[in-house]
Amino acid sequence: ARLPARLPGPAGIAQIPGVRQLLVLLGIAAAIAIGITVAIWSRSPVMAPLYTGLDERDASQVVQALQSAGDQFKLDASGTAILVPEGDVARLRLRLAAQGLPQGSASGIAGEAEASPFGMSDFAEKARYQKRLEGELMASIGSLQPVKASRVHLALPKQSAFVRDRRPASASVVVTLFPGRRLDMAQVNAIVHLVASSVPDLDPNQVSVIDQKGELLTANRAGDSSALADGRFRVMQNVEQAYSGRIVELLTPLVGPGRVRAQVVANLDFTETERTSEQFDPAASVLRSEQVSNQQRGNANMGEGVGVPGALSNQPPLMPAQPTAAEPNAAPAANTAAATAATAATAATPSPIDQSSSATRNFEIDRVISRTREPTGTIRRLSVAVVVDNKASVDEDGEVVTEPLSQVELAQMMELVRGAVGYDEARGDSVSVINAPFHVEPDAEALPPPPLWQQPAIREIGKQVLGAIVLLVLALSVLRPLLRSLVSMSPPPPPSPNPLQVLAGAENLNEGDDSRPSVSGTRSLPALPKVGFEQKVGLAKRMVNEDPRQVAHVVKTWLTEDGS
Repeated sequence: ARLPARLPGPAGIAQIPGVRQLLVLLGIAAAIAIGITVAIWSRSPVMAPLYTGLDERDASQVVQALQSAGDQFKLDASGTAILVPEGDVARLRLRLAAQGLPQGSASGIAGEAEASPFGMSDFAEKARYQKRLEGELMASIGSLQPVKASRVHLALPKQSAFVRDRRPASASVVVTLFPGRRLDMAQVNAIVHLVASSVPDLDPNQVSVIDQKGELLTANRAGDSSALADGRFRVMQNVEQAYSGRIVELLTPLVGPGRVRAQVVANLDFTETERTSEQFDPAASVLRSEQVSNQQRGNANMGEGVGVPGALSNQPPLMPAQPTAAEPNAAPAANTAAATAATAATAATPSPIDQSSSATRNFEIDRVISRTREPTGTIRRLSVAVVVDNKASVDEDGEVVTEPLSQVELAQMMELVRGAVGYDEARGDSVSVINAPFHVEPDAEALPPPPLWQQPAIREIGKQVLGAIVLLVLALSVLRPLLRSLVSMSPPPPPSPNPLQVLAGAENLNEGDDSRPSVSGTRSLPALPKVGFEQKVGLAKRMVNEDPRQVAHVVKTWLTEDGS
């Protein structure tokens, strides 16, 4: 029985011509794919983050703006960061900032267009309104230049019908400032009044503002003693800075930039004085009104009923004297004569006339009322200190040399400084100008340039050079051997011929005669290609191993032919 041929191993499978060609083609395809990938990678720019931590709305707006401008960008897997070429980061940020992007996560009443569901409760409606109001306030506060972002929290308690049970509303604002920025008291008060004016029945004293460091910015409210002291300090600081700036600006053209230092200490008077005075001038009187009244009563033709009441005109006439027991000798005739004489005297007296007069005069006296309120922040005393560096000049060798100022120059500078600050000796001002050499700091060493691999241009060139090297290595070490193997690969062997024909063909090859007649009973063999001795030996061995009986038969036939 004939044993089955042994199955070839992996090395044997690889030596099969068809499989070998397939592996070569797969290797070439893989090498080409790797080369294309490396080429695309080397040509792609280095990406850097443009914005990170964006919400969905801001990210979509930024992506839409980049797409409309035709800029190259890449969105990360999370959708919160946008990558652009490293060299275009600054340009794209400026352009997007001009368009107001990104706008931030604060969305106000106008920003949301959600429809109110039917049957929404009163609590849910108030919560939605409060949330949107907080968003509007955050957007308004965030528009301030020093503010990078803001958060607003409103506490709006439900109002009661009883006044004693009502609780005031309150608000708190958290601001995140840009690095190096700060809010002064005027800006803090502006934020407080903005929030208080936007919420009904909110007292500005119930609004608190803090920064990202946790510092309470509304600790010094307007009207408090601390706020008043802070305001006075800022006024004094502004006055001192103004005077110092005047001095430096005046002396810089004389000694050069950076060679003058000036400090001013201003003692200001913040006392508030209000005075009211009223003065009268009697000599400067003017008659304003006058009223005169005259009355006269009496009649000369009336003989009776005139005179002063209670005088003789009102007395009864004299009666004649009658003798009495006391005066028994009274003469009636004498009494009658006396009475007659009195009556005649009364008749001869003229009748009196009643006269009265009155006058009322009103005078205006000159009166001066003055109210005087002295301004606060007046200067009580100024103390000025100025330091001037030595003069700098260039000598004959071209080197910079310094020399001290003369006393005349210092005196001139003293006069200039006094005139600049409004020197008043009666006020006790003091001005001091001295000359001293300034300490010159050695030039700082220049920062070393960044490594070449950190420079964007070098990184781009490095990527391209690296890609070219990889492609070259791939072509020389992979593609070239595969193509050479594919070109030099021997053609597939013909189908296994009959051992007799093979051996006959081998004999013909040995004899060098292709027209030798075939063995009896067989047809002539076609011409076989010339092979070498080693190939002949190998072919004979393979045939012996595969079919020894057939080989023995062929050898027997050769021996028979040789014997005949």
